[in-house]
Amino acid sequence: MPMSRIPSSQDRPLSRPFDHLDRFGSQVAVLDEDGKMLTYEQLLMRADKIGAQLKGRCLVMIVCRNDPDCLAGYIGLSRAGAAIMLVHHSLPLEQRQSIIDAFQPHLVYAQDDTSSEYALTPTGHAADFPIHEDLCLLLTTSGSTGSRSFVRLSYDNVTSNALSIIDYLGITSIDRAIMTMPMSYTYGLSIIHSHLLAGASLITNEASLVSPVFWKALKELEATSFGGVPFIYEILLKLRFGRMDLPHLKTLTQAGGKLSDDVARKMIDICKDKGMRFVTMYGQTEATARMSYLAWEKAEEKAGSIGTAIPGGNLWLADDQGHPVQAPEIPGELVYEGPNVSLGYAESWKDLSRGDDNQGQLFTGDIASRDVDGYFTIVGRKKRFLKIVGHRINLDETEQILKKAGHDCACGGVDNMLSVFIPAGTDPAAVKSLLIEQISLNPNSFRIVEIDQIPRLDSGKTDYQALQKLIADQ
Repeated sequence: MPMSRIPSSQDRPLSRPFDHLDRFGSQVAVLDEDGKMLTYEQLLMRADKIGAQLKGRCLVMIVCRNDPDCLAGYIGLSRAGAAIMLVHHSLPLEQRQSIIDAFQPHLVYAQDDTSSEYALTPTGHAADFPIHEDLCLLLTTSGSTGSRSFVRLSYDNVTSNALSIIDYLGITSIDRAIMTMPMSYTYGLSIIHSHLLAGASLITNEASLVSPVFWKALKELEATSFGGVPFIYEILLKLRFGRMDLPHLKTLTQAGGKLSDDVARKMIDICKDKGMRFVTMYGQTEATARMSYLAWEKAEEKAGSIGTAIPGGNLWLADDQGHPVQAPEIPGELVYEGPNVSLGYAESWKDLSRGDDNQGQLFTGDIASRDVDGYFTIVGRKKRFLKIVGHRINLDETEQILKKAGHDCACGGVDNMLSVFIPAGTDPAAVKSLLIEQISLNPNSFRIVEIDQIPRLDSGKTDYQALQKLIADQ
């Protein structure tokens, strides 16, 4: 059921996320892949030296890499009062410039083109437009596609969500997370926030899971946890994760899309055997990062579910008229309420003076059901449907059916023509049979497109925009 009233930042003093890191002093804050260590005291000295270069509140773009200097810049500039915009370093220069033109950040913090040193560089734009006092962070929802639409997050959004994650995962100062996702991606950034606010440690890492560098760092630096989107867990199984000897690894978290039932059950079995926890979570950038979690104790019983709302939040389902769905097992749009719901969107610098457009409530665009025990399961995306001969086809559900049968794929298309993209090595005849037999599609209503590999965003999620462009170009 909807909350009667959502607490706002006016109910309590705003807490900037990094204002109280000083209390962790000599505890280890960051290690790089080579094991070079920074305590909280050392990290903050480096961070505040960068922040001291600011002359007042302004917008700063950070071109992100997963390394200690980038992390120090983010912390220091935020502590100094800048509103921060994060973009990934792989974003092409012309797209980066387009964002700079639209948002007019006063400074860019990035690695120098000729060295690995970071520097604050003026853009030529004056810091003369108003920025709302609550605005902490701008995050894009589109990975490396260069979208000019950013989510506006407040200080309270970031702090409240980090504290909720610390609460339900039980993060303490002895935890040590290795970074597996970009810090410009909301999930990767949430791991940074939650571990720093708990006085825990981070292992910065740019290497992929298929690189020996990653596994060397994870083992030798004794990582206790990492997180990943579904693609990461598919890779883990291919790497025979269950056979690895990783005595320090205790917690795996998963979000960023629905994990196939087969992969989920295999990961649960592996974690049970190794004495680890596997925690499925659900979130969106528009809710800072996290909205729900499935406690490890319920992983087997409620496999496939996104669990229940995080501490301090509330989930409910809305029908087509926006009214609450009361009965169990009836699908509706998932609605989240809580202090981590973003302020709204921004398309340019003109939006940075806006206040709280969402008022603590987010219609997620995801279709879900709720069981009799109050656990939620995502069944599709509101906009991820096609009409084929008058019937609605759920693209996410179609993908899951094919993946459950062992076929990697991604689905897109237009009304009356489903496009199923399969990577090299996938049997198109087997996919065709499943579409006809299990989804009852006429062969004339779909096409199977063989491509080298499924395109992915920096986060590891499927790049559906790239696939839709392929469809449009054909």
